[in-house]
Parts: sequence; structure tokens; C-alpha cells
Amino acid sequence: MSHYHFIKCCCFQLCNIFRSHEMEIDQCLLETLPLGQRQRLVKRMRCEQIKAYYEREKAFQKQEGVLKKLKHGKNQKVHFNLADMIQDAIIHHDDKEVLRLLKEGANPHTPVSSGGSLLHLCARYDNAFIAEILIDKGVNVNHQDEDFWTPMHIACACDNPDIVLLLVLVSKAIKFITI
Repeated sequence: MSHYHFIKCCCFQLCNIFRSHEMEIDQCLLETLPLGQRQRLVKRMRCEQIKAYYEREKAFQKQEGVLKKLKHGKNQKVHFNLADMIQDAIIHHDDKEVLRLLKEGANPHTPVSSGGSLLHLCARYDNAFIAEILIDKGVNVNHQDEDFWTPMHIACACDNPDIVLLLVLVSKAIKFITI
């Protein structure tokens, strides 16, 4: 075996050792190999890279599949508190839902984010039916929000004459009872 051939074999073995320990192979060392050995080594390295890539993708998809099952599983349910649900039902004029929530124990005196009451929401969204029910449940018709607006102010500003009439009649009835 010639000295040159011996060095080439050693370089090839050294490249294999580097590759087996997941170490980078120096470009100079790789260039000293004969073309055929270099091509075989580079092909093997590329195949191992592709194999590692597919293994990572497979693991990622398994993990993603588990997350999808957790996110979209039949056992997962979202629960909202009664205060949020009753506000949403008032805004969307879902009167049956409001009645059901009140029956389940939703507080008719629940404050909304602006400091107002549910009656303020009824005045804003022209929900006279629920406004009447809330008044029957004892909600203060003169409650002020953080801007010191009462439901009457909001009903007038939003041009909701049914709510304005209801609030006028209720406030007159309250004055009549207290006199």
C-alpha cells in the first residue's frame, strides 16, 4: 500500500469517526479524499440529515396531533361566568337566555365594564323587554356609570324611545309611591 493511499484511507476513516460522533468535518479534510470516497461520504451525510429531519418532523407532528386532540377534544368545554353570559344575551336580544340565566342565579345588579348596570346595556341596545324584567327585579333606574350617565341618558342618546318611555313611567311610579 502506497503512502498516499494510506493517508487517503486514514482521512476517510477520520471523516467517518467525525460523522459518527456528530462532529463537523473540516472542509480541508474532506477535500483530501478521492472523489469517489468524498461523494459516498457526502451522500451518507445527506441521507442522515434527511433521516434526522423526517424523525424531527414525525415527532413534531405527533406532538401537534396531541395538542390538536387537546384543543379539539370532545372533553374540552369553555365555561363563561353568568355575568358575561347575561351581558351577551342582552346585547343580542336573546330574551329566553336572559330569563334562563336569571333563573340560574345571575345577579341582575351585575355591574358592566363602564361602571353601569345591565339596565344601561338594555338602554344602549334597545332591549325594553329585559329592561322591564330588570326593573321588576329591583335594578336601580337612576344608577350612574363612570361618566355619571343613567340609563335614561343612554336611551335618549341612542334614540331608543321604548326604553325612554319605560324609564319615565317607572320613575313616575316610584315618585307616586314615595309621596
